[in-house]
Amino acid sequence: MGVLSVLDFFYEISGLHLNSSKCEIFSVGCSPRSVDLFQLISGFKKGCLPVRYLGIPLVTRKLTEKDCVVLIEKIKQRLHHWSARNLSYAVRLELIRSVLFSVSNYWCIQLILPHYILAKVDQLCSKFFWKGDDKPTKGARVSWDFICFSKAEGGLGLKNTKIWNKACSIDLIRKILAGHGLLWVAWLKTYVFKDQDFWNFIAGSNVSWSINRLLKLRLTDLSIFSSSSSLGLRDIWDAIRIKREKVSWHNLIWFPMHIPKFSLIAWMSLLNILPTRDRLLKIGISTDGTCVNCRDEQESRNHIFCQCTLAVRLWSSVLSLNGMKNASSIWEEMVNRASSTWKGKSLLTTILKLSWTTYIYTLWEERNQRIFKDRHRSTNELLNVIIEAVRIQLKGKNINRADRINSNLCNAWDIT
Repeated sequence: MGVLSVLDFFYEISGLHLNSSKCEIFSVGCSPRSVDLFQLISGFKKGCLPVRYLGIPLVTRKLTEKDCVVLIEKIKQRLHHWSARNLSYAVRLELIRSVLFSVSNYWCIQLILPHYILAKVDQLCSKFFWKGDDKPTKGARVSWDFICFSKAEGGLGLKNTKIWNKACSIDLIRKILAGHGLLWVAWLKTYVFKDQDFWNFIAGSNVSWSINRLLKLRLTDLSIFSSSSSLGLRDIWDAIRIKREKVSWHNLIWFPMHIPKFSLIAWMSLLNILPTRDRLLKIGISTDGTCVNCRDEQESRNHIFCQCTLAVRLWSSVLSLNGMKNASSIWEEMVNRASSTWKGKSLLTTILKLSWTTYIYTLWEERNQRIFKDRHRSTNELLNVIIEAVRIQLKGKNINRADRINSNLCNAWDIT
């Protein structure tokens, strides 16, 4: 009853009241009868350890799989909700980037998560991106680690949760070294480190598992913080992440006015991971290998986008709208030429990039419609699809129409 009196006194002086439906009681050394009586009087729920604060388990030991069930279940709930919808790769990518990453990030910035939990999060994201649900990712076209490279390096710019969690841990150390502004930092300095310096601190047997893990990162931290004293979390992540050489073609598909779903199919074509018939035959899937767009040769990435008669006619028509001629029938030459010449922010460059990614997407869409829906569109119909996509994307943009080249392009593409 003493506790209830204290609560009543708190209510009286503060004007605040606890919401009994959101409160839990934890008992130690009390008889079950006493606990039941207190629960009846207060309306509080019975809680069980470990205690959670805002969904995060408060423990001093290493987190177990059981502690992280809430994180995995939250992600699975969202995947279950989305799997019933027919979502494009671009939509799945954005959901992973904005929603699933936010869920895992909430835990990463506060806790050092077990490697198998972080691997499970990445696995769920990979399954959703490639399959649209929680099905196994057998036959995934590129590894998740590759997808997590930056766009300039050929990936999709997502964050590998293992590396991100490590960056968050190093950021905790940065806050400890700053030594002010946070209550938990002040507590660590007073009761854990005391008069010792962080870099030379020797942990005793009573130091928590989390602090020990932070101490093991000191060699990594020293090399990072020696380069700059004003690093933010993203700077730390960029300093420790695995990098690869930049690809020459990334600006062809990732530019300020790109259309995400078109750019993603173009990205897959550049990596040669689209399920063209030649690739399906190589992995043992029985299928007719003939290109459905021309019925002349075997379908491959190079053929369907560069050598097929439909592709040649369509791309020549697109270039003619820009006052240009098709100069290459080889995929590598087309990509290399575009990478080296389509530079800058001119209207012509923007239209070329937009029309090229739309051209790739439209040809792939036409191929799929002919296979699965037995629907055929003519070259002129496909050209109109490309023109409409470019026109809508550039409609209302600030364009210098006093420039003769810009004026001609606006007339050719019907840009208002």
